[in-house]
Amino acid sequence: MHNDIYLKVSSGTKQRFSNAHKLIQKNLCVLYIDNGLSYSRIAIQITKKAVKLAVIRNRIRRTIRESFRSLLPDLPSCDILVLITSKISSDKHEISDILIQEWILSIKSLQQSRL
Repeated sequence: MHNDIYLKVSSGTKQRFSNAHKLIQKNLCVLYIDNGLSYSRIAIQITKKAVKLAVIRNRIRRTIRESFRSLLPDLPSCDILVLITSKISSDKHEISDILIQEWILSIKSLQQSRL
């Protein structure tokens, strides 16, 4: 397992994804670009405006990372940036469920588009 599969979200990271391919869901956007490595890497950005509570933001990050780790062998070698920027109007307990469903749909689309 690679230790550097998680990317930090910084201004440099965002610039690298300026010409990326996009998979857009209702509440989340997945950007991806080829990385020239033998494995995929991921960065996750969740704004406070979208999800107010830090507890929920962290739960979403943990769940996406866990899902990413389990799917890593099946993913093409690319860098993935997950953006959650639009306000989600839902009960706080349902937010992470909604986003995880959208994440799984996005990853399936990514796998199909890269075949």
